[in-house]
Amino acid sequence: MKRFALGVCLTLSVLPVKAEIFKCLDGTGKVTYSEKKESSSACVPVTATVNVVPAIKPLAPTPPAAPRLEQADRHAELQKQIAAQEAALAEAKQALLEQGNIRLGGEANYQRVLDRLQPYQDKVAEIEKNLVQLREELAQLK
Repeated sequence: MKRFALGVCLTLSVLPVKAEIFKCLDGTGKVTYSEKKESSSACVPVTATVNVVPAIKPLAPTPPAAPRLEQADRHAELQKQIAAQEAALAEAKQALLEQGNIRLGGEANYQRVLDRLQPYQDKVAEIEKNLVQLREELAQLK
């Protein structure tokens, strides 16, 4: 008996629910679909299969962050980075100067001196490039 009742319940739950749906056209040309026939617009019953998708709730707008605080934090961070890069630039220039004053015995050809100094020159150029970028970013914040 329980099996029979369970079978009847399952069968009834699978049966489609039939509801009449109307396609209504109002005076402005806007089309709406409804289960009720609206008297103020031209409505015709829909005979085709209609798939209904539930509406998605829009995401709640995120509250705007405090841009002043973030901008101030970013400004302070850029100032720290610029100070660190300036210190690194001073060290790199000092190392380049020290290496430029050294002459090794195997460097009779001046090209060998230039080759030895190239990594120091590259380091100075890289730090100067970083400083320019940081200063431009800082100027854009103001």
